[in-house]
Amino acid sequence: MLDEFHFGDMMNGFGHMMGGYHDMMDSFGLSHGFMTGLPLVGLVSGIVIIIGAIMLNVQRVAHTVWGTLILAFSVLSFLSMGGFWIGAVLGIAGGALAISTRPAHKSRA
Repeated sequence: MLDEFHFGDMMNGFGHMMGGYHDMMDSFGLSHGFMTGLPLVGLVSGIVIIIGAIMLNVQRVAHTVWGTLILAFSVLSFLSMGGFWIGAVLGIAGGALAISTRPAHKSRA
């Protein structure tokens, strides 16, 4: 009777327990595509926020457009932890400031 009992038969093997150890821990219960998409959303959001900040500095007249873009992508970056959340909070604050402030006019000296 002891010959019939194997560790592999009890739980279908360590590699197959609940779909295998790799499947159990790698995807955190979510599909692999979902876990790949979130960091991609964070990366794209960060790039758009940086480009928006640069363009806000270059084109101060369009501060409302660039501030709205920064604000929207900062909120969107919460899906992928948003720069450990401090980046998203700072992006939201910066986007709100960009929308609310008016650019200073250059004086002709």
